[in-house]
Amino acid sequence: MSAAPAQAAFPLAIIAGSGEYPPRLASLAAARGHEVYVAAIEGAAQPGDFAPHSVRAYRLGQLGRLLDELKRRGIGDLVMIGALPRPSFGSLLPEPSTLKYLPHFARAFQGGDDHLLKGVVQFFENQGYRVHGPADIAPALTAPLGALGRRQAPTVARAVIEQGFALLAALSPFDVGQAAIVADHRVVAIEAAEGTDAMIKRVAELVASGRLKFARHDGVLVKAPKDGQDLRVDMPAIGPDTLRNLAQAGLSGVALRAGKVLVGDSDRLGKLADELGLFVEGVA
Repeated sequence: MSAAPAQAAFPLAIIAGSGEYPPRLASLAAARGHEVYVAAIEGAAQPGDFAPHSVRAYRLGQLGRLLDELKRRGIGDLVMIGALPRPSFGSLLPEPSTLKYLPHFARAFQGGDDHLLKGVVQFFENQGYRVHGPADIAPALTAPLGALGRRQAPTVARAVIEQGFALLAALSPFDVGQAAIVADHRVVAIEAAEGTDAMIKRVAELVASGRLKFARHDGVLVKAPKDGQDLRVDMPAIGPDTLRNLAQAGLSGVALRAGKVLVGDSDRLGKLADELGLFVEGVA
């Protein structure tokens, strides 16, 4: 059987927040033949991180200006990636070209983060744009199946890992975090609004103070998207700081849903895991 044809390249706009993922996505997309234009959100992305790609900084209130530029460049496809703290509706400070879009976003802000993100996707789709997920453009950004480094999750941890994934699936309807820490077949922590790294640090503080005890290197972090989560705009992610925090907390490693969690440079992350004595493993 012949291999499936490679995806045809097309002009692509990257709406970029902060972090290492937007610049890496730009590089991987360009390597696949996409002509990349970066809309760097002010206060989050740094335009200088995207050389040699075309880039321009935009405030959130300059949506109309962004749409005009995408039309001028003939771009019909976009991807959104990177961290961006949720703004208040009153902080948007729209330019005149953006005022006509405010009713849509006023409705989008009347709900939680998932509701807002879905409203953003719906807006661009209503304008005729195709919204892609980072994994659609650059699958190499996500956790592969199996271990990223030399270490694999020990056999005794397999049941704990599945317990963690079952917990995250059960919590999905409540729209809480995308990660949990499980040790000795008990739930130690569940991610809430503070984020994964802050949750790990909270566990490290509890261990250091003696308020939480488990065998060193027994605990496991599990991370996966919620059921029905729109991975085009809200894909879970880990990075080098996550691994350093895990080591500081005395945990043994992290299990990720393969293909559904951003890891950035998987080779680099695997090497760091080896240095820290951790496993990082993508689970089907």
